[in-house]
Amino acid sequence: MSATITHAQVRMYRMGTGDCFVIKFFAGDRVKFKMMIDCGTWQGTRQEIARFVEDLKNHVDNEIDLLVVTHEHKDHVYGFDACEDLFRNDFTIKQVWLGWTEKDGDGEVENWKQEYGNKKKALHKVAGKMAGIVADENYQKQFLGEWLGPEMLAGKKAFSDVVQGFTDLHLSVRPGEYVGGLDGMRVVKENLVRGNVRYCRPGEVIENVENAEGLRFFVLGPPLSREAVAKEGAKGETFDHNKDLNNSQAFAAAVLAFDDANPGGTALPFEEHFLQTPGGTLEAAYAREGAEWRKIDFEWLAGAGSLALRMNSLTNNLSLALAIEFQPGGRVMLFPGDAEFGSWESWHKIKWPVPSRDEKKHLTEDLLNRTVFYKVAHHLSHNGTAKRQGVEMMIHKDLAAMATLDYGVISSGWKKTMPNRALLRELITRTKGRLVVMQEAEVYYDEPNGVLLADRIREERAKMSSAERQEFTDAYEENSLYLQYTVKANDAPANP
Repeated sequence: MSATITHAQVRMYRMGTGDCFVIKFFAGDRVKFKMMIDCGTWQGTRQEIARFVEDLKNHVDNEIDLLVVTHEHKDHVYGFDACEDLFRNDFTIKQVWLGWTEKDGDGEVENWKQEYGNKKKALHKVAGKMAGIVADENYQKQFLGEWLGPEMLAGKKAFSDVVQGFTDLHLSVRPGEYVGGLDGMRVVKENLVRGNVRYCRPGEVIENVENAEGLRFFVLGPPLSREAVAKEGAKGETFDHNKDLNNSQAFAAAVLAFDDANPGGTALPFEEHFLQTPGGTLEAAYAREGAEWRKIDFEWLAGAGSLALRMNSLTNNLSLALAIEFQPGGRVMLFPGDAEFGSWESWHKIKWPVPSRDEKKHLTEDLLNRTVFYKVAHHLSHNGTAKRQGVEMMIHKDLAAMATLDYGVISSGWKKTMPNRALLRELITRTKGRLVVMQEAEVYYDEPNGVLLADRIREERAKMSSAERQEFTDAYEENSLYLQYTVKANDAPANP
């Protein structure tokens, strides 16, 4: 029986907006290597998630060779928390790979986590404060009788919900209490890592992995520089929707410094002697009934939007991003987690220890040129996929893509930005319709003109040759639990 890897089956579990992938690598009919990437979803009960995890365990015969956890967001690690018992019992993980930024005890990592933890704590406090304000009767009365008052109040509530959604994405919370990072990542580190863990750094080329002969793993991210981690976009490189955000560091510091116990915190934007004594006449004027309009509480807290978005991009750019190359043919599968532009850009600056197959190109560009399977980063968002330094370099004729987007399980605020229409157009065309979305229901390709995504993908697939259509049909499988696509390890010309 041949030891050469002939193909891989990529199974995307349909838990809801979030990543949970299992990849089986085959040599003919024999499974050689089993790999799992993340286990997350935006929301769900244990009962809802357990049926997916039970199928996963059965699919891999209760054992995987490699678990990759890309980054600490709920939609990538929540399943480990919700179904901790299923992963701890009768399930073997031979090795775990994490990004270098998850190496607890490392001085640089610990400093970063402390700084980042303060931002999480600030976001939690702000989200709770905002929720209290919009629910307050006196605040709501301000909009009575105002032109478009109900619409304005609804907008405030929606904004508060979005900030709360970002809070849930980043940290574990008990009622009224901030308790730190996500339980899903804690479960991985404390209960699933059993000594064999690797913290991956960009530029590493990992070969000779047990049972994975014929595979090379290229570590693209997370970046080593804070500048790259913090970079959210560049003109011409992200798709249409660009953010112009203020620095959120001062905002986070002010939130943490100014609380009920310490109203004169040192991070306030003015000198202490300008503070009004609590209960003084000026404060009384602002606090009296009917003068709520004088307060700027909510407007100041609206800065939480900037903090939340920047935290989201920072964590996404810390994703462990991998390119998996089949040897000797050179076809590539790309799994970038939720990497955003700062990470993508950094890949093109890596000094690789091995040469490119095309000596005229940087190895990263060459890997993108040879990509035949792309796990779309960050649920088809505008800056989850670089343009010129990303998707426009994916030129292989067999390119296919999978995206973890499900409008049935998602924060309502994200529906405004996911999917990005320009990115959709690019991917559908480049893949010839081999774009597989977790749940197409309710998702529009062109909402103003009423064109549904499913119809547009079907239209593009109709342009395939008969051989391409048959090949895609043979490679693709779907049911209520998962969508699955088979990736060939070697180029083979399609019959005309």
